[in-house]
Amino acid sequence: MTDHLFFGADHAAVFENWNRRGFAYRCKLLRAALDQLPLAGDHEEQLRLIPLLLDRALHMDRVVSLPGPTGESNELYLSGRGDALVFGTESASCVALAGQVFSALACGNPVLLGGAAEQEWCSRLVTLLHQIGVPRGILTLTDDTPIEALMQLPHLALVAPVCQGRELPSFQRQLAERQGLLVQLVPETDAVRCTTLLQPDHLHRFVTEKTRTINTTAVGGNATLLELGSSAA
Repeated sequence: MTDHLFFGADHAAVFENWNRRGFAYRCKLLRAALDQLPLAGDHEEQLRLIPLLLDRALHMDRVVSLPGPTGESNELYLSGRGDALVFGTESASCVALAGQVFSALACGNPVLLGGAAEQEWCSRLVTLLHQIGVPRGILTLTDDTPIEALMQLPHLALVAPVCQGRELPSFQRQLAERQGLLVQLVPETDAVRCTTLLQPDHLHRFVTEKTRTINTTAVGGNATLLELGSSAA
């Protein structure tokens, strides 16, 4: 089983484009869904949680300039980790599932939404997000593939379940037995109060730090240093 089975053959290119759009673009796009969220018993809680998450994600768009030892441009920024599996077990709530989905998408990650919890609501949420402009190669739904199989997808980078604390050891064990890429586990174990989703550092678990270095001269150095070297000769 491969990621292309769910996201499509051009998944890598679609992910790169989505990730490069930036936090501001993604948050603005996702905010358009707030007035049309599928109704659920915790609808009011969704309308309070999701804007908070998007506001926090918006502040992650900052690029930090770092010193360039030989004059090059050197920048630190945040980037999506990669494919994220979001699912809920029997105890999951719509508000917690929505929080995990919006967190992953806002941070630039493709999302595979699976599991048996709230299937009809999840289907309506995915349809809505596609309608507002989230690419189909970025968000997809599967309700007939076992979670155990999904957790073995080769390019999986994140697993964000809504579950009970007693279920975590099983997920941790499955991820520890994987070959290759280490997978970040980002669980929400409080489906009612969403205490993990409300933590200030929650969104940072959906991203990784990257640096972007650009040489400022044709030979890759500081022109002033080159001039000094030429004068000394």
